[in-house]
Amino acid sequence: MTSLEIDLASPAYRSNPFPVYAQLRDEHPVHYLPNYTHEGEDVYVLSRYDDVDRAFRDATSFSSQIRLDGYLNLPLLVNRDNPDHGRIRKTTNRSFTGRAVQAMEPWISELVDELIEGILADDRVEFVDAYSTMLPLRVISALLGIPLDRKADLRRWSHAVMDMFAVAGGMDPDEVPGFFEDVMAFSNYMDDRARERRQQPSGGDVLGLLVEAEKEGTISRDELTVTAWAFVAAGHETTMNLLGGGILHLVQNPKLLERLIDVPSDTAKFIEEYLRMYPPTQWVLRRAKIELDLHGVTIPEGGLVHVIIGSANRDPRQFERPDEFDIDRPKSQSHQAFGGGSHFCPGATLSRLLAEKTFQGWYPHIGRLAEDPNDPAQLRLRQGSYGYSHLPFLIKAEV
Repeated sequence: MTSLEIDLASPAYRSNPFPVYAQLRDEHPVHYLPNYTHEGEDVYVLSRYDDVDRAFRDATSFSSQIRLDGYLNLPLLVNRDNPDHGRIRKTTNRSFTGRAVQAMEPWISELVDELIEGILADDRVEFVDAYSTMLPLRVISALLGIPLDRKADLRRWSHAVMDMFAVAGGMDPDEVPGFFEDVMAFSNYMDDRARERRQQPSGGDVLGLLVEAEKEGTISRDELTVTAWAFVAAGHETTMNLLGGGILHLVQNPKLLERLIDVPSDTAKFIEEYLRMYPPTQWVLRRAKIELDLHGVTIPEGGLVHVIIGSANRDPRQFERPDEFDIDRPKSQSHQAFGGGSHFCPGATLSRLLAEKTFQGWYPHIGRLAEDPNDPAQLRLRQGSYGYSHLPFLIKAEV
């Protein structure tokens, strides 16, 4: 066994963490990082599939409430255990039933076609800005019932929310100056929108349902506001990474694209395999509720645990040939990209629908997209995320 040092803040690690994941799984399945956070707290890193799965599902051993006090102890779904988690989630789940999501399908298809048509009218595109951010933002804004007149602010505020999660996990806040001010601006914006909605009928959208739940006393005003902005941030950030990366993968793999054009029903397999290999959220956090002994390492009660989804999804103990992209892989849907247990992502069905409509809408046109050799794609370097921040394509003329 060799020693291993991990710098979770390293750009090299963030852009290509997969070799480190393999070493963690094989040699350090519970990796101890003493005095690791900016506050001097120890960190324990879980990298194998079974351990990650347990951290999601074993509520007697692991807690999702990372912060018990201080300014980062916000009433977020991802930062609460039951019964508070179940109480808040019961309200949001009403907007994500299979029937509710399927009812949006015709409108989403029209929106996809509209965005594609606009992009193909030009000779180049920065795909992240023009499509992979725009589509989920428009859909989520409609679901919430808020205007899209603050697109740039919504994107900046959403980035700040993801930075807040990283700071809660130990990142030095000096790496992301101004993040908390942006989070507060986001909260104030959503609080203003909620105040407006209190004077209107619900309309069945997410914000209206949250306002109703607050009136009924089911959730507090702070829970309403935080849940609303978390919905925007988490929904658009994760789906954005799936859409942009998936399109680039198809540009780079024409044989796979040809198969999907011939058999569009295999799109679901493509989506699951992409999520397995490149989960948009690479890790989440837990606290040990009791003292745990895993693989010869003792995690003390209250210990901060990094749960690495991106490593679990490439564990050969769960997936054969895990570093190969194979849409015919058995058990592909057992990946952890959307989490598990009571914290399984409530927007997973919507995210999959947006991906399905995106890829199928783009199949006839991907042959017109080409990477720009003078302006290469750039991966995001935010802690905990995997996806593209800059994705330029040259657009060939239609033959």
